Amino acid sequence: MTLTDPQMFGIDAGNGAVRWQSAADDLGGCAEAPVDGRLVCFTAPLAEDPALVGFDLRTGEITRTPTDWMVFAIAAHDDRLYVAEGNIEDDDVRLHAGTLADPDAQWSQPFAMGSMWEDDLTQALDVAHGQGLLTLGADVAGFDLDSGRPTWTTRLEGCSRAVPGDGGVVVRFRTECDGYRITGSDAIGSDGRTIVSTEGAGAQNLSLDHPADESLPLLVGDGAYDRRTGERVWTSPDLVAAREPDEYNSDTVRGTAVAVAGDVAILRPGAQTMSGLDLRTGERLWTHDDKRFGTVAALDGPSLLTIDGDGIRAVDTGTGESLWDTPFRKIDDDPDALASDGMLAAPHPGHYVYASSRTMIGLRPLPR
Repeated sequence: MTLTDPQMFGIDAGNGAVRWQSAADDLGGCAEAPVDGRLVCFTAPLAEDPALVGFDLRTGEITRTPTDWMVFAIAAHDDRLYVAEGNIEDDDVRLHAGTLADPDAQWSQPFAMGSMWEDDLTQALDVAHGQGLLTLGADVAGFDLDSGRPTWTTRLEGCSRAVPGDGGVVVRFRTECDGYRITGSDAIGSDGRTIVSTEGAGAQNLSLDHPADESLPLLVGDGAYDRRTGERVWTSPDLVAAREPDEYNSDTVRGTAVAVAGDVAILRPGAQTMSGLDLRTGERLWTHDDKRFGTVAALDGPSLLTIDGDGIRAVDTGTGESLWDTPFRKIDDDPDALASDGMLAAPHPGHYVYASSRTMIGLRPLPR
């Protein structure tokens, strides 16, 4: 898709005022975290003037660092920029760490990995979970964030995928392409050691994974496991449920966990049921009938925020009780103004910003 005259906007999260707007031509992607007060993006691989592009968060002023790299992914953490570039179809890839002005100032490291340009590269590089993770096609590599040194590698067979988690643990879902059937799950530590391996379906596919600390166990299959030793801490039948196979998925068992919020696992055991488990013990804390659970979007302290076609709702993770509910049609009577496929962020405690393709709103819960 080609956009005509694309613009980048800086919007005040408190009052919605547009602080600035700047031209955003030929961008291929942006880092999720700022670096040195700038949102850093990269131009598409075939741009006429390839560069790393920084937008000052206060003013929108643009800083361009020209490069002859073929950049396909960037990420940021602790005010450091990470850049992945190269010809992925020739397994000729390099990672760099530095700043916008000097993107390889700290280190550069080659990786003999590759994929196809048609593949989704938006999740190729992750640096936000205690280690670096590069995923290209069937190849996965962990690397040290401070030196770039590769620490481990693995392969994704069939239609398997790898998901980074807290404490540098990566969960690999072993999946067959025929019927997209999950055959097991592996938890891989930051040293490449498989600390947990389970057989069968029931993978815990979390929309949000924010444990209170690394002492809390990792959910794999029907149990919870110590993130360092792989020791099983507890099991619960609530973590798996029977399912009817359909044309997209042949599994007869599914994992029920949809979020880890603090020290509570939020489960969706049935189409109209929501439960909470104590992550330390596996004890069921609460169960509620819930016809409109929606998609887990954000966490604000004990408040879990969900979005569905009707609006945004906050649920208390400790009790499962609804804290507040904001119907979209109460905000705008145009049914297309706000849609459930938008994005929700919680930039400050008690402050939320929701952006759909047509409308952006700011929310602050009213006193109860």
